[in-house]
Amino acid sequence: MAEAQMYRRIMHAPADLIEFVSDVEKYPDFINLLSAVRVSNRKKVSEHIETFEAEANVSFKFVSERFRSKVEVDRARHLINVSKADRSGAVRSLKNNWVFHPLSDGSTLVDFYVSVKLKAFPLEILLREKFDKAGQHIMNLFEVKAGQQLDTVGDANLDLEAELSRLGLNQVKV
Repeated sequence: MAEAQMYRRIMHAPADLIEFVSDVEKYPDFINLLSAVRVSNRKKVSEHIETFEAEANVSFKFVSERFRSKVEVDRARHLINVSKADRSGAVRSLKNNWVFHPLSDGSTLVDFYVSVKLKAFPLEILLREKFDKAGQHIMNLFEVKAGQQLDTVGDANLDLEAELSRLGLNQVKV
């Protein structure tokens, strides 16, 4: 199983980042591994919660696969949860969480976690070898694209250690 977790302070408002990250159909515009993403079964569960399924076409070198995931966007709790859909293609298991912690200056501490296991063992081995670096790369792509589309907020001199302590995340490496 390939697994990665990272924390990153991003100079955009949590609500803006939730909308940006949940707009999965635009991912192929800035993530070159994705050739297409299609959304289906979109439902507004409550005032703050939305669910949908996303089908992504992933291409890397000589490998092209399609997989489906279930997405839950909870705007009140500042989080997005992604899991394997019933008909998930190449994915045996998937757990992906985005938590958008509001910082006192209006910026966001993003807590990103992903765990993936593929059905094809050779692909699983390739994924494990490159997963951490790929996760960092994809997070960088999100940050750059958000910087092009969203308003910048926050104070570059914010005491991040104090903010982490306030959030109960003192041991986190940002």
